[in-house]
Amino acid sequence: MNIPEEFGKYLLLKKLTEDPLGETFRAGRLGQEGMEQVVLLRVFNGKGMDGEKLWHKIGDRGAIQQALKSPNIGNGVDLGRVRSYPYVAYDYISGKNLSALLTQASRQFSPIPADHALLIAERISLSLAAAYETRVEDERLLHGFVTPHLVMISNEGETRLLGFEAAPGLRDLAAGAWRDSDIVRYVAPEALTGSPLARSDDVYSLGAILFELLTGEDLPAAPAEGYAAVIDSAVLGNEGTPFPPAVAALLKKSLVPRDQRIADTSTWHKTLSKLMIDGHYAATTFNLAFFMHNLFREEIERESQEIQAEKTLQIPRRGSGPITLAQVTQAMPVTQAAAAQPLRDLPGAGVREVTLPGVAPAAASAEPSKKGLWIGIAAALLVAAAAGGYFMFGRSGNQPTAEPAVSTAATAPNPQNAALPLPAPGGTDAALAPGADPGAAAAPAGPTPEELQAQIQQMFDARSKEMEAKLKGQYDDRIKQLKQQLEDSQKAAAEPERPKPAERPAPVPVQPEPAPAETRRPDPAPAQAQTAPATPQPQTSAPAVSAPAPQQTAPATTAPQAAPRQPQVQYGDLVQAGPGVSPPKVRSQPMPHYPVAAQRFNKAAVVEVRVLVDEKGQVISAERLGAKAGYGLDEAALDTARRSTFNPASKEGVRVKMWTVLKIAFRP
Repeated sequence: MNIPEEFGKYLLLKKLTEDPLGETFRAGRLGQEGMEQVVLLRVFNGKGMDGEKLWHKIGDRGAIQQALKSPNIGNGVDLGRVRSYPYVAYDYISGKNLSALLTQASRQFSPIPADHALLIAERISLSLAAAYETRVEDERLLHGFVTPHLVMISNEGETRLLGFEAAPGLRDLAAGAWRDSDIVRYVAPEALTGSPLARSDDVYSLGAILFELLTGEDLPAAPAEGYAAVIDSAVLGNEGTPFPPAVAALLKKSLVPRDQRIADTSTWHKTLSKLMIDGHYAATTFNLAFFMHNLFREEIERESQEIQAEKTLQIPRRGSGPITLAQVTQAMPVTQAAAAQPLRDLPGAGVREVTLPGVAPAAASAEPSKKGLWIGIAAALLVAAAAGGYFMFGRSGNQPTAEPAVSTAATAPNPQNAALPLPAPGGTDAALAPGADPGAAAAPAGPTPEELQAQIQQMFDARSKEMEAKLKGQYDDRIKQLKQQLEDSQKAAAEPERPKPAERPAPVPVQPEPAPAETRRPDPAPAQAQTAPATPQPQTSAPAVSAPAPQQTAPATTAPQAAPRQPQVQYGDLVQAGPGVSPPKVRSQPMPHYPVAAQRFNKAAVVEVRVLVDEKGQVISAERLGAKAGYGLDEAALDTARRSTFNPASKEGVRVKMWTVLKIAFRP
């Protein structure tokens, strides 16, 4: 799809995903006042898709967006098409679709915990149940095409289902465009035979998605005898154990022919909710958000930086015509030039030439070498990636259309734009607002309302960053204090309790009787207390040995105090095998998952994995040793090792980190 950066009334800021359904963008909706709203734009331009046929089926379903209002359903704001490409726009959701989440979890060998899997499935079923209770023209709403590509998981752990507007048309295309695609494995088999949509069709989709969430593997093609045996032999990807009986029973009632399936999504949702309560699953959006941040930490941070950069961009008002290249270039802050990136990877486009509406062919040929044109194109592309966060800024509806041009004319000059074919002085108004009075272009005496709004927003942003930095510093200081307290308490617990010198009884000169002195001689402590300098001369041989004992006893009792001066092992230190070291011992090890590819070829292997076990007995790092086994056995061994738990290693009684080797055996 070779589309320009300006797609209808939207400015494409960043391409987020591409899948069999098409492409998803972060885009800004352009209006008379410039950038009005940032949206999640779903363009249905997948390979082999008949856009005209799809639009004919869904073009009149815009009313659904007004009727569907639920926390677990994407809030639709627009339904339309540009040329032959239908699209749906939603309020922007910072997050990933479920397909991307499943892919990333598999890539990082971090299977989705059962708690998270059940929570996501429960929220999807809740959105379907809420839609079924909604009526549009006396019809209850069904979906009919629930796939992971149309489920968004926000960075805050919220689940939202998209596609109610386009689902009927997508379902009709399933038997044709995607019959051989993996996407149809989520769709009820009846859709591929052309059967009308039924209430239980979405139940099948819920079962297929839940199976993949729990196992981390695709639902295989339906065996002739059904999925019962597949479900019984499947294991939880995060734990390596069979499905709980209640979960297996729910899946067996979902992945069956229509006449045997659970009747509707409301019943399915109630069944799953009861299952989660009875099973004491700790499913929360907070924990799911934490899991998302662990998987997509760098991407979440990068997106936040991009959105902050986009908020500083001001787009000129459209006036009576489309935004021109000169307008967009002049409105671009110099600081954004290095941050923006052009969209180069649209299907079939390669490195494409972008032309925004309003650029005259004569301007493109102003310089024979085309250097100025390419610089201008690059500048426009830079603006495209930086314009998304600016929306709903306050603007006066009575401002003349020439004012934004005056405001942008005050922007600092950009050396990269020196070769752009910009309008000559005095002719800017003609490019910005055709038919405007040339005399109206006089610069105002002070800053425009738009500039004041931008300055206020910058002050708020600066203040927020200052507060965040201050709070971060306070938290860092407190964390250091707590760590120091923890280390002190651990040292105190590791060291033996020693008597204080002040508590030792001072030697008092007494005259002991000979008999008691002889009887107490084997006990050094009482002997010290009974020693006296004025003992009779005949008994000097015995007291002579014990007389200096009080002076020698003090160093003897304080000998352990010299130990802290020598290097001692600390709690959590990384140690190697040696004297006084007790290595970690396996406490629990899940059953290794035998990969399908290895099963198919009847492969057996013993994979050695070197693991780093921390002071709590958890595996914090794992790496394969020796030659690669292949057939997915190496990945399965690493996964098994990471999910194993240990009795931690110790040195001199202190828990420490230590590497050890596990041997994971696979037998057909």
